[in-house]
Amino acid sequence: MTSSVRSRARLVGARRIDGGNMAKSEVVAGHRPGPRRPPGSPSGPDEVRRAVLDAAAQLFAERGVGQVSLRDVATAANTHLGLIGRYIGDREELELAAFDDLSAQLARSVSENPLSGQGHGVETVMGKWSRVTASLVMRGRPLAGREGFNPVAAMANTIVDGYGLDPVAARVRAAQIVAMAIGWRVFEDYLVEAGELDEVPLAALREELVYTARRLGAT
Repeated sequence: MTSSVRSRARLVGARRIDGGNMAKSEVVAGHRPGPRRPPGSPSGPDEVRRAVLDAAAQLFAERGVGQVSLRDVATAANTHLGLIGRYIGDREELELAAFDDLSAQLARSVSENPLSGQGHGVETVMGKWSRVTASLVMRGRPLAGREGFNPVAAMANTIVDGYGLDPVAARVRAAQIVAMAIGWRVFEDYLVEAGELDEVPLAALREELVYTARRLGAT
């Protein structure tokens, strides 16, 4: 073997050894770098949590809780699947976290405009809250005893303060009003078809629902 060939062989061997040591040092110094974040994806716990909760609420409302996978949520939130478990928890914890977050948003909306109908479509907070609540209740999730905004209790307090009903009667009226609000938003298409109401403008039907709820609360 010539000297030049031996020199090249030693150089290649040194590179291999050095490369191996570099790889080992990276592992020893810290964890291997995780997958790169998709372009424009949320960064940090707060942004990731916000993106995941918003994505979960929208998908749960559109498809139903049982028809949405964690991977669907991660894709819609433009984040990695593993971050859902890191910042929120397992599947059940995500479902309840989405419900709690929607309840908090609804509480703020009601506080700002208590006489508003709060919207009907799936793009509105009330629309999402109604559909997610119905889906979770149908799946047997215990929701009524959770901390946070309770629209039935809030409505009952409003009726007591505004119309002077006794607390029990107010809670009955409030439960009826919330049932009507959820039922119409979840089953609007069916109710319009079954009631042969296609010729009535949808905006008028929704406004009538708000009027009926106010009238029920006052009686």
